[in-house]
Amino acid sequence: MPYEIPQQLQYEEKIIFGLTFKQLIYSAIFGAPALFVFMKTHFGIYVKLAIGAPLLGLACLFMFFNFSSYIKNMTSWLQFREVSIMQPKMVQFLGIEKIKDGVVYVKAAKKSL
Repeated sequence: MPYEIPQQLQYEEKIIFGLTFKQLIYSAIFGAPALFVFMKTHFGIYVKLAIGAPLLGLACLFMFFNFSSYIKNMTSWLQFREVSIMQPKMVQFLGIEKIKDGVVYVKAAKKSL
């Protein structure tokens, strides 16, 4: 009896230490400067912590809490927060053709493959 695998499954390959490639990139972007501050600078320990801790905090937010999608959602919310229903931006976003007798007519949905 064959079993059909759903197409909506999303799988990301784990590379090193159980992290995906995207998480490794974020750790390199934020972790390398933090490591540099801790190891190579001659500041006091409190200054090193004040500089390195926010970088490591950002690394954790981006790696484990999907902070990049939060930023995308927040920017799109900021763009559309003061838009009324019939402004050109909202008409394009919703795909509205016309509103007649309390009925909203939208453009035909495009089929995605």
